[in-house]
Amino acid sequence: MENLKIAICDDEMAECRLLTHMIEKTYPGLHPDCFQDGDEFLRSFKPGSYDLIFMDILMPGLDGVSVTEGLRAKDPAVPIAFTTGSTDHAMAGYKYHVIRYLVKPYRPEDVKEVLDLAAREKENRPKLTLRIGGRDMSFEYDKIIYLEQNSHTLYLNLVGGATLQLTGKLDDVEAKLPPELFMRCHKSFLVNLRQVKSVDKDLNVFEMQNGESVHIRRESVREAIQKVKELS
Repeated sequence: MENLKIAICDDEMAECRLLTHMIEKTYPGLHPDCFQDGDEFLRSFKPGSYDLIFMDILMPGLDGVSVTEGLRAKDPAVPIAFTTGSTDHAMAGYKYHVIRYLVKPYRPEDVKEVLDLAAREKENRPKLTLRIGGRDMSFEYDKIIYLEQNSHTLYLNLVGGATLQLTGKLDDVEAKLPPELFMRCHKSFLVNLRQVKSVDKDLNVFEMQNGESVHIRRESVREAIQKVKELS
């Protein structure tokens, strides 16, 4: 549970502090990040960066439903719980697949239920297991941006900026991953399609969510565009 990464998006700092206190009291190892501006949170959000988001619906500027719509365009799977003073937006919750609808003031048992549900979802997410530094390490698909091969060395680029090195072949890693989510776009690159922001047809590259560009072999550009479209 200590590894559960949580964000709270609520324009009222008092509400952020209250929910943070309840979360930390329920599971002392958890320390949520608080955001008071929905638009800022959406702009800074990267797929795979959080395991659970508490989203206040009624916020000035970009409201919680609009923020959630934007989040779903970036990350269709991240668990989101709506928080609000009324149940008027229940249909929006259904549309964007939120896991719970918490009405303020929060009940500790409801907060715990959401945390437990997110933890179970995290545990059950598919993972890629690789041998690095003499031990097996597992990485959730959503945490992988892309893999690159240079000679006999593989570089695993992860959400958050970390890059890990291991000895191996990209062919072997490709065989472990679902082709509908990961594309071998070049002999040296294997890309997580959920981490793709767009395809530049002129430069033959994937523009990734983290700002990097990954080369696409010319004959695979059309396939790349189609695969990204299928996931959108």
